[in-house]
Amino acid sequence: MLAVCASIIFNCQFPIFNSASAQYRVVHMEKPVNTPGSETGALRVGDTVLVFSSMPPTVRTNSQFDFGGSVMQVYQSRIAKNGKIARPKLDRWGLNSKRDHTGNLALDPWTKDIYFTRGDVETLNCEIYFAKKKKKRGWEKPVKLKGPVNLKGTTSTHPAVGRLKDSTVILYFVSDREGGLGGNDIWYSLIKNGKSTECVNLGPMVNSPADELTPFYDQRNGVLYFSSDREGGKGGHDIYCAVGQRNTWQKAEAVCGCLNSKQNDLYYNITDYDSVTGRPLGGFLSSNRIDSYFLTDSTCCNDIYRWGLDSAFVEEVVVKMDTVESIDTIQQRVRRFMFPLFLYFHNDDPDPQSREVVTTTTYPDCQRRYASLRNEYIAKQQNADDSAMMALFFDTCVVGNYNRVEELLDYVESLLDAGNRITITIAGFASPVYKTDYNLNLSRRRIGSFINMIRAWRDGVFEDALDDGRLFISQKPHGAVEPTTESQSQDPVYGLPAAIARRIEILGCEIR
Repeated sequence: MLAVCASIIFNCQFPIFNSASAQYRVVHMEKPVNTPGSETGALRVGDTVLVFSSMPPTVRTNSQFDFGGSVMQVYQSRIAKNGKIARPKLDRWGLNSKRDHTGNLALDPWTKDIYFTRGDVETLNCEIYFAKKKKKRGWEKPVKLKGPVNLKGTTSTHPAVGRLKDSTVILYFVSDREGGLGGNDIWYSLIKNGKSTECVNLGPMVNSPADELTPFYDQRNGVLYFSSDREGGKGGHDIYCAVGQRNTWQKAEAVCGCLNSKQNDLYYNITDYDSVTGRPLGGFLSSNRIDSYFLTDSTCCNDIYRWGLDSAFVEEVVVKMDTVESIDTIQQRVRRFMFPLFLYFHNDDPDPQSREVVTTTTYPDCQRRYASLRNEYIAKQQNADDSAMMALFFDTCVVGNYNRVEELLDYVESLLDAGNRITITIAGFASPVYKTDYNLNLSRRRIGSFINMIRAWRDGVFEDALDDGRLFISQKPHGAVEPTTESQSQDPVYGLPAAIARRIEILGCEIR
């Protein structure tokens, strides 16, 4: 099973990426979508159309597999209500070229405009094209994207679309142009008035001396997915992800489990999300892993694969307890919350300037105070990019994570009602603004505020369970943690690194 990098910016939820608790599976799509040729870049348009690129094979007289003069083209298939996919047909939207390779489609989810790649059959140099969505059906005639994205003598390919807070289109793409870290790197350019602007390398937190390919930007959670053949992977190109935007990123890490194989794994994307939590539920990738179709070489060609949440985890938060379930089954349901869960605090909250280890404050009071300071935090950032990242932190982490914890407590209540005994483990942290002993006591108060929240939950439904030991809170105060990056605010208290450090972590919920 794989753990997928999902949700939230910087350390808000990022450690779940390496967790074995998020259970997914990868399924090879059957014929006629996949062939012994190469199928890549599956993209779902709405709920009814699957679009992808395919290049048919040829075989030389010595029986060695070869694409020869084949041209990659875009195909589309209808998706029936029962999920069955019809036989693919050549694209009817006018995207294909008879002489150039066409592929690597990216859909702007807001405007439905399409960005894609055309590549010279002989030189394999690629350029990015653009097709504007018509008001009714179809797309306008494709045009080569203007501006510095398409640089003569270099390759520009694999477009991915995102949006800045002001709705400006940001185009992530792959290029071998000068100024990179080696091989193919991921760059970005803002698209204004239909033209690309200055191209900026994403930097060493994402790029490496190896090749980085096929980016996909998860706008909802602020996560960039891409593939790389850098050292340390399982083999071939592995799928990695990094949290951030533009050229401000958390260090990329490989997505683990069955998402990455010993062969090439590329073109990862997300098509379905949990409507409440924003958790990725499914999508597509391309791979030449051993069960792909082939002619003469079992790992010659990419096929399209679906990935999705394992059926055991697609459950409502509150389940009916009218049947007896095993501890293992219940524990699997608990894992859907993708621990650790993070909750955040304003500086020195609760009980500023106190050296006490206990507090009467509840976490909801801390959260409301912190959320009310959103505009103040944003205003204290040094530039527009940092302000946008701080806004994302408040909206997704300070508010969004609190909503997830409310769902968890609802589920814990149902488990206790069914006769289970539960241990919730909580760690507490502070930013390194004060001395060590002060920060340790502050961490204890932060954990205490959450325990107070549990005691007050729904007029005290957990009181008896806490008193008789059926619900046990394991506390791990850690004091201060060093920030991972420099402050992005003139006042370090208002910088994103310090904001991330001031937190508690719900490490897990164990059924005893």
